[in-house]
Parts: sequence; structure tokens; C-alpha cells
Amino acid sequence: MEYRNLGNAGVKVSRLCLGTMMFGGATNERDSIEIIHRAMDDGINFIDSANVYNDGEAESILGKAVSGRRDRVVIATKVFGARGDGPNDQGNGRIHIFNEVENSLRRLGTDYIDIYILHRRDYETPLEESIEALNDLVRQGKVRYAGCSNFYGYELAQALWISDRNRCAPMAVVQPLYNIVNRDAELELLPCCREHGIGVMIYSPLARGVLAGKYLPGQAPPEGSRADRKDPRMMVTEVREESYEVAQRLVPLADAHDVTLTQFSLNWVLANPIVTSAIVGPRTMAQYEDNLGCLGWDISQKALDEIDALVPPGEHTGWGFNDPQYPVRGRPKT
Repeated sequence: MEYRNLGNAGVKVSRLCLGTMMFGGATNERDSIEIIHRAMDDGINFIDSANVYNDGEAESILGKAVSGRRDRVVIATKVFGARGDGPNDQGNGRIHIFNEVENSLRRLGTDYIDIYILHRRDYETPLEESIEALNDLVRQGKVRYAGCSNFYGYELAQALWISDRNRCAPMAVVQPLYNIVNRDAELELLPCCREHGIGVMIYSPLARGVLAGKYLPGQAPPEGSRADRKDPRMMVTEVREESYEVAQRLVPLADAHDVTLTQFSLNWVLANPIVTSAIVGPRTMAQYEDNLGCLGWDISQKALDEIDALVPPGEHTGWGFNDPQYPVRGRPKT
């Protein structure tokens, strides 16, 4: 397994990060723990979770799986989503962050979280408040590094400026959506990370299965797939005929490398030198083993050029598409 420093931070993480979104939901506890143990045995030391994944069950399963081997893994988990009906039970305010870090620590069965990530931007809370709350957790030893997800490039720059001005722990890692059919992060966010030495852990490198080739243009989604289950996030981001068509045009490129489309698509993400690690979220052991095959080989320049022709740098498939996690804010209605 290859390891890289998380940006300028003094921690090394595996090129693949094991995502736990399926654990405790589509994947039962026994199978989830088996996948976690297999990943650790294969040298994966980076594991991603969130307080909202399967109502906290993903964190609980992860805690059980790493018990006795906690020091062998770098655990990232996230805060923002609603965890109750109260007005302060969601968001990035100090109250919610402080409450949820304690809940995550309890579920994980640990006294520290390696990387605590703002799951998305909270436009009802000053960013300064969120950063100072994270900094307090770092000072207390409950968190080792701070991070953010679903931030625009200018929001990351703003966070870095606040941290520098207030002498707070800076954002050590960013977790953006990035894959062959959605390259928006290349415009500003990834260059900002390179400029400031911030680690990058990519989520949805397979576009929630689209780049595994399971969805075909003009056809109903396979039974049991995330699109078939009407996964809310997928229905507003990845369910696009244009992406299905691109995925099918990638198949000959993957065949030329003697790898699966899944492995080819993951390798493309990791071939970006700004990317530290890519999160894979297997539902089954077979999917995990397929994901692992993205390592140990190099994508050809010819293939990279052909991908650029299909989806140009900084672009995404589908005219008019806008990811609700990254709302367009340049022309407010009020």
C-alpha cells in the first residue's frame, strides 16, 4: 500500500480511504466489520465516517471493528446533519459541534478523532464560530486535525484566512466530490488545496456507481442499486443520461488497460497529483476487492487525453446540472 502525507500535515494516509456509508444500513454489522478488518490487513489506514451515516450506526460499527487496534487507523468523521428535532440539533454552530463530537467519540469508542470535518457549509452560522469551535476541540485533544467538505474554493480560502488571523488550527484536509463525470473541483478548489498544502480526500470517485458501469442509457436501473432504491442524493446528482453514456464510452479504455471500469475510474482520480486519497464505499467484499485493483498501475496519457475530450477539465456532464450541495450563490433572488 502506498501512503502520502495529508497535505502539509504530519500524518500519512493510504491512497484509498475506506468509506463507511453503507455500514449498518445496506451492509450488516458482521459483513461491515469483515470488510474493515480486510482493509486494515491490506494496509488501508484511513477510514471515513459521519455522525449521520445510518443514524450513527456506521460509527458504532467502526468503533467495534478497530477496538484494540485504534492506533493503526486514521479516523475521519463529520458533523453538520440533523441529529434531533431541536433547533440546535444540526449545523456547524458551537453547541451542535460540541454535542456531536461527544456522541461520535462515544460511538467510536475512542477518546480522540483524528480528523473532524464540517460536512458542509452552514450559511446560518458564522464560519468564524465553526472554526473556533474546531480549534477548541484540537486544543482539548479531542480532535487532531480539522477539515471541511462541500466547500467552494473561496469558502476554503476564507476559512484559511480566519484560521490565520485568529491563530486557530487550519483546515488540514478537504473532502470534495470529484470524478470523471464531475470535474468542477478542478476549477478553484483543487488549485487552492495545492497552493496551501491541504490534503484532499475525494468522495464519490465512482459517481455512486455510475462509473462502475452498472447503469445503462435508456434502461431502468438494476434492481437493488442506489438509483433503484431512489437514494435521495443520487437522484439529484448522478442520475443523468449523459453520465451513463460517458461511462459506456470509458469501457474500451478500461479494457485496454486490462482492468474493470471501476478500477479505471478510481485510478483516474488518484492520477491527479493534488489528490491525497480517494474514498471507496463498498457494500460487499466483492466490491471492496474490485476497488483495490485500482492500485499498482498507471493510466496512459492516451486515455487521459480521451477522457479530457469526453469531459473537459473543470466541466461536468449534463447541461444545466447543479449539485445542491454546491448551490449557485452568485445571483440571489432576495
